[in-house]
Amino acid sequence: MAGNENHGGVLNGGISRTRFLKLVGLGAGLSLFPGSLFPSGTGLAQTVGGPTILSDARYPIAAWWPPPPVPKDPNDPNADNVRTNALYAELAGAGFNAVLGGNGGANDRANGLALEACARNELRLVLADQALRNAIDGTAVAPAARTEGQEEPQSALQALTEQDSPQDLQAQAAADPEAVSQRIRELYALFGNEPALAGLLLYDEPHRSLFGILRHAKEQVEQQIGQQPGEDLPYVNVWPSHASPQNALGAESYTDYLQKYMDEVRYPSAVAPPVLSFDHYPLLADERTTVDFFYNHAVIRNFSRRFRVPSWGFVQSVGFDGRSVGLGVRRRPDEAEIFWQINVALAYGVKGIQYFTYWTPEDNAVKFGDALITRTGTRTALYNYATRANDYLAAVGGQLLPLVSEAVVHFGEQRLPRGTIAFRPDAFVRAMSGSPAILSRFRNPTTNQRYLLVTNRSPNAGAQTRLTISDLVQGVEEFDPVTGAYTAVPIRATQPRYLYVRVPPGRARLYRLRTA
Repeated sequence: MAGNENHGGVLNGGISRTRFLKLVGLGAGLSLFPGSLFPSGTGLAQTVGGPTILSDARYPIAAWWPPPPVPKDPNDPNADNVRTNALYAELAGAGFNAVLGGNGGANDRANGLALEACARNELRLVLADQALRNAIDGTAVAPAARTEGQEEPQSALQALTEQDSPQDLQAQAAADPEAVSQRIRELYALFGNEPALAGLLLYDEPHRSLFGILRHAKEQVEQQIGQQPGEDLPYVNVWPSHASPQNALGAESYTDYLQKYMDEVRYPSAVAPPVLSFDHYPLLADERTTVDFFYNHAVIRNFSRRFRVPSWGFVQSVGFDGRSVGLGVRRRPDEAEIFWQINVALAYGVKGIQYFTYWTPEDNAVKFGDALITRTGTRTALYNYATRANDYLAAVGGQLLPLVSEAVVHFGEQRLPRGTIAFRPDAFVRAMSGSPAILSRFRNPTTNQRYLLVTNRSPNAGAQTRLTISDLVQGVEEFDPVTGAYTAVPIRATQPRYLYVRVPPGRARLYRLRTA
């Protein structure tokens, strides 16, 4: 570990020393001149100068609520590293390539162990720190009063009916910017050159009253990098669309909340926060789905496109009873429902997927079922579901990562969900028939080539949908997530030219269109 004095060193080609260490240290298969691979544009990964985790060639697949810190072994100092490495090797084995801190790991000791284990397993860590969270909340503990490893109890889930009392808002308004700056400087002095460090987890689901101090925190994260700014992600996750405007959002509406967030939480080298992350857990009891799930995706996509930043979403990978906090009951997903949430996110142009949760939380307010890993460290069937889903996501998400989301339409809905757009003929697809589906069109900004993602609307039943392809399309190729190759699909030369798409429950198929 090294201090801040090395952060400004710049190597040939404009790559800073910190960025070089992170790329080489994690064995990332990324060119030292990646700007041509990831051109700037609507919904694209960022170029050199933006957060490294957003310009990596890998599609971000992150675990929220990682393994808890291992207890100290007074007889063997190396045992802590060995046991932590084993836990993170298991996490990487499920196909994750990033970790969001938490689950008791928000102090210097736990973060040091996690960063070392992440580096060994080619994972990126968005570090959570309780002292920084306290400073942002305006409840910072004086350095002299802190003890090693001290942190407050964390919750894996915020309460959507959370009521901000006048005292809470006063504390937020009284947050000390210097305390935030000091803690960020301390974190970079400790961990700034760790190759696995991808950023700092500043806040989950902030009230609008926190936007000012979050902007300051983002500026401080950027300034720690020196001559090559913005390499680490100042991570914030916003509320879902069903959060209370008065209590949770502090805004007139959800769109008003997002507009204020994008306008007010920014830092000098960017017009908006570098990524727009949101969480929405759609799987209700009795096989139902939240009524605003697609609306939430549509609104986030619109803001992502308007501000030209990538969006990240969450997969609900655990069942829980949230009635005590106004969330109701969420069912435990099966494998098709894991795939379905991923494919809906991909259909709406999401550029990073996070799982809620990896480890099973222990929460006094919310009753959680078992997640991918139980509280005692045992794998569940969800671990296997996620492993297969992440293999698929790495392949298909990798194809979609550098593409621009052009259109998302729904076909065959008896009742069109709020926020969605019904299918209409366009230059590429003249008609659709058969099972309900989500049709998404993407464009390669370099070659102008178009891609279609056909997503099964149902997580429970197979789909057979027929697309009538226009004369503009001279050929269609289907992507195979297993081989990573495109194979030509037979399409007859004269109209009507049909593309038959058979999709299992929750799945999707990706096609590349040849127009010239």
